Amino acid sequence: MKGIDIIEAVNNVDEKLLSSEAPNKKRTSHMRIPLIAAAILLGLGCVVVGATSRGRVLGTFAPIETGTHGYTASFELKKYEWIEFKGDINEAPDIILEQYAAYTPPPVFANDRNDPGIYGKIFSTYDEAADYLGLDALKRLTLPFDEDVGVMVVGDEEGKVTQIKLFCDHILITGDPSTGSYGGAFFATIFTENTDISSPIAGGDWGDYDPGKIEHKEFVTSNGVVCQYTEVGVGDRTRQMVQGYIVDNGILYELDVTFDDGDLELATEILRNWAEQF
Repeated sequence: MKGIDIIEAVNNVDEKLLSSEAPNKKRTSHMRIPLIAAAILLGLGCVVVGATSRGRVLGTFAPIETGTHGYTASFELKKYEWIEFKGDINEAPDIILEQYAAYTPPPVFANDRNDPGIYGKIFSTYDEAADYLGLDALKRLTLPFDEDVGVMVVGDEEGKVTQIKLFCDHILITGDPSTGSYGGAFFATIFTENTDISSPIAGGDWGDYDPGKIEHKEFVTSNGVVCQYTEVGVGDRTRQMVQGYIVDNGILYELDVTFDDGDLELATEILRNWAEQF
């Protein structure tokens, strides 16, 4: 399973969040790890070295190829040694080896192809998920929405973990009508020494669905940290989105905020408050 990268599909905006009416009740989407895993496997061969600011690597943004809609954001990450993970994730090599040993390839056109070498766990809070990894370099954060956090682990046929992703599924939250309502998703991508990928790609490819105009921007926090972000569909859609990126200690953190038309200020404030924790 070398060359597998956890990228676009899990970062892709939910089309319904961009085009639907504002949510009128609180709803948590339940993550289905096998389905997500099947959608997010893609090999990369590119190397992108970003500029640095205060010791942090900045991403390189580019449009999706002609004929589709979206963008890519490439970041160079640190590759952590496995001995640096001190949590219960050390069960991963045995789990992955068992998956490969028990794996029987399904028919080519099967609808539920669950390949070996990838598994996930769900936790009640971000801290619980971080404890599972036991990686000191992982930033402890307070997320701006409910914290049902998933940990996805990818490994090869030798049982070596190649990369890890912490993420929250899209959660719709109803705010005060005077301030609007918003949805959110969070991701943290970690490479290990066993990966043969040089840079992950974030962003999204919406294919034939046009999410509206896309603008790439950035701001600097009070601590001098640069947060790069993308405005998607602002002024074009009923539901719009900002996607923010920060690389800290070689780990890529992403926060996506979807919002109603006219609530860009609220969404950007949420993103800024999140970024101030770095």
